[in-house]
Amino acid sequence: MSVYQFEERPASVILGRRGLFKVVGLCAVAAGATGWAVGDLLANRNSVLLARQKGLYADDKLCQAMNLTSSHQNPVVRQIYVDLGAAPMDNTMYGLLHTHYFQRSQLSAHH
Repeated sequence: MSVYQFEERPASVILGRRGLFKVVGLCAVAAGATGWAVGDLLANRNSVLLARQKGLYADDKLCQAMNLTSSHQNPVVRQIYVDLGAAPMDNTMYGLLHTHYFQRSQLSAHH
């Protein structure tokens, strides 16, 4: 008998051959499920991009039908100009309304 109440036992005593196979099997199932989920996300990426593209084209067609050929002709944007006392090319409006493009591969470097 040990002097200490809790004695470290070898792993082979704690986790026998059968238990090891169970743990390895569970790890394999978890890895397979994770791999399937990632693969499924990548496979569906194209359909998401195509749906977004279709929506953007529909928005463009709607704006063309309303004779809105540029953003400053939009009634909502016009009201913002009135409320802020600004014009389409003011620095304030440029900062508020314009976006900047970043390559997706570089997004992680900006955060």
